[in-house]
Formats: sequence, C-alpha cells, structure tokens
Amino acid sequence: MLRSGSRPPYGVPDWMRVSPFPSALVMPPRHGAEQVQLAVLLLMVFSGAFVVLDILYNVTSLLAIGLFTLLGLRIDQRNIPLVLFLVVFNVAGLMAMQPYLDLKDSTEFMLGTCFVGVTAIFFALAMNENALARLEMIKWGLIMGGLAAASAAILGMNLGGVGADNGEGGAPFTMYGRASGTFRDPNVLGSFLVMPAIYLVHDILRAPRISFIRIALLGPIVLGLFLTYSRGSWAAFVIGMLLLVTLEYITALKQAMRSKIVLLTVIGLVAFALAMAAILSVESIRNVFLDRFTLQKDYDSGPSGRFGNQIRSIPELLTLPWGYGPNRFWLFYPENPHNTYLNAFSSYGWLGGVTFLAFIVCTFWLSLRTAFARTPFQGHAIVLFAALVPHLVQNFQIDTDRWRHLFMIYGLIWGVAAISRRWLAEYRSYAISCYQQQQNFRPAPSPAE
Repeated sequence: MLRSGSRPPYGVPDWMRVSPFPSALVMPPRHGAEQVQLAVLLLMVFSGAFVVLDILYNVTSLLAIGLFTLLGLRIDQRNIPLVLFLVVFNVAGLMAMQPYLDLKDSTEFMLGTCFVGVTAIFFALAMNENALARLEMIKWGLIMGGLAAASAAILGMNLGGVGADNGEGGAPFTMYGRASGTFRDPNVLGSFLVMPAIYLVHDILRAPRISFIRIALLGPIVLGLFLTYSRGSWAAFVIGMLLLVTLEYITALKQAMRSKIVLLTVIGLVAFALAMAAILSVESIRNVFLDRFTLQKDYDSGPSGRFGNQIRSIPELLTLPWGYGPNRFWLFYPENPHNTYLNAFSSYGWLGGVTFLAFIVCTFWLSLRTAFARTPFQGHAIVLFAALVPHLVQNFQIDTDRWRHLFMIYGLIWGVAAISRRWLAEYRSYAISCYQQQQNFRPAPSPAE
C-alpha cells in the first residue's frame, strides 16, 4: 500500500493509494455516474448552510436521495441499528402527537424531525460505496458552506455595527447585534462552523507541507464563529479542537508526526492569541465579548429562568408517558426547554426520551471506537468524533433535535463505523488469503546432479 496522499505509478488504480486490496469501499460504482452523484452530494451539503432558504436544502436532499436510490443505494446489515433507533424515535414522536394533529406547531415539528432522520440514514448508506471520495465531497461542501455563511456573517456585522440591538429587522445577516449569517439563529451558525473549522485544522496538521490555502479558508470561518457571540459555540470550538489535536497526537504513527502536531499547535495558539488581541482592541467588539463571556446570563438563572424551568418540568414529565407533545413545552413554560435530552422526553414521551438517550450513548461509543481503528477512513472518523462531542455537550443548553448538520454527523458516524468494520473484515480475509497462497507455493525441486 502506498503512503496516503502519494500518487500511484502510471496505470496503477487510484485505490492502491489507500488500500492494499480492491474494495467497493474505496472504488467508484460501475454504473459510471459517480461524478454526478458526487456533485449532487456536494451541492446538498453546501446548501445546508443556507437555513434562511430552507427550500434549497430540501430540494437538493430529495434530489440526492432520489439519485442515489435510483442508481443503487446499498444497505449493510451494520446500518440496521441506526435505522431502528431513528424509526422508533420518530414513531414515538408521532404517537405523542396524536392528540394535537390540528396544531400546526406540532405537525411541522414532527415533519422536520422525520426529514432530518431520513437524511441521517441517507448519509450512513451513502458510505457503503466509494466512501473516501464521498467523504471528501461532504468535507468540501461543509467548508464551502461554512465559508459562505461566515462571509455573510462578517458582512452583516460590518453593515449593522457590532452589538447593535437591531433584532430581525436590522442589518442583514445579523440578529440582536450578533452575526447570524445565512442562519436564523447566531447559536446555530456558530455550532455549524465548528465542523468546517475542525476539518481544516485536521488537513493542516496532516498535510506534508504548509497549506496556506486552508489557513486562508480557516480565518473567516473562525472569525464568523467568534462574531456569533455564542457561548455554546465558543465552548464547542475549544472542545472540538482539543479533541482533534489529542486524537491526532495519539494516533500518529511516527514520532516526527507527533512533533509536527505539537509545533503546529503551539504556533496556532500563538497566532490565535494575537488575532484575539487585535480583534478585542476594537472597543465595541470588546464590550460585547465581555458581556457574553460569562457562564450564566440573567435569563439562565432563577426559578423562572432557563435552568429553573428545566428543573421544574422534570417532576411533571415523570407523570406524563407521552410528554407535553411535540414542540409544546413553551405552552407550559415561558420558552422552549433549551435542553435536547429534556426535550426528547417532553416532545417524544418516555419511549422517545429513552430511545434518544440510548442512541446518543451508542453513537458516542461507536464514534470513539472508530476513531482508533486503523482504516483508510480514520482521519474522517477523528474529525467526526471531535465534532460530535461538543454537540453532545451543547445538548444540555440548546435544542439541537432538528439541526440538519448534526443529523448529518450522526449518520456519517454510523456509516463510517459500519464501513470501518467491513474494511477490517475484508482486510483480514485478504491477509489470510495471501498467507494461504504463500503456504501453498512450493518452489520446483532442483534437478538431481
């Protein structure tokens, strides 16, 4: 097997760059339309950055799912647990919705939940063929989408002024003096930008030479994330980067690579500190940053604050097998729960809540295990784990149960875990076959003298 990233000799198949044997997991399908599929997949992921235009993601998702299904969307037995988890979760929500079929808020909520569940399954199944090329398309779709969203956010802050309490009717791409870009909520924008940033840093760490293009792409994405002034997103960025660097260091095969990771991390921290010092030298930015840089705001604390409402709702939910019904928490308390684990019980009932908790535990364990598996997909598995954990932490302080990019992460984690196990099984079979062939080979005896 050639070193990853090196080009094979002329006439040698591309799969030899990453695998010692031919496998459908690293080879394009035979139907000849893989380039079209890759382009549609890229467009689907890219359009996910434009939440203000929901129709774009909806249309491209249906197009991608339809095209992949028409050309043959393979399902592996290892994909079944993900399908069962999401089916049970959504069925629980539909059962909890039955008394409220005439309420638009509840029906639209469940429609959105079912839709992102379908996309999660699609991303998992899409990994069963030509996975590396498809993961690369997803990566660049995320980076391009993140760059577009972050650029819009930076433009909006320049037009509206930092910290201006302009609400939704002020400068475009902002909300209440915070950057929202192509999203409807600064908090969601910030969390969305975490994964593109992780992917870029991952590529910078692994590149044989300094990648100035990726560094240039990383700058506006991190700046856009900062300008959301989202405490949860800031924490997610820090946690994600810490996990990425740690896993890259632990899984590095050579000491030279580990030294490079340490050196680049130190340089990155110094550059980040200098950039922060320059940004915070602007008084308006510094004032908003100091106001947001706190563990709790006024609306978080107190018996009627965010956390107080969550605590008060738990005894009631323990007596309601079907919860309050989909998206009905706000009818009993001043606002939505802002806790995805609590909302699972509130909107989907006991069955949905327990299913969701089990799903999260299994997803975490699968992602961690896959990140340490020596496969051609390990780099992507590390990025997925580094992006997953911050979102699981954010689940405690924001409602993420219908975030499109998060369900994409869920689907990719289960998909990459399935193909990693499959590739390792194929590798073992290949190694045994090679050993048996070697044992069966006997050199011809030399002629008698």
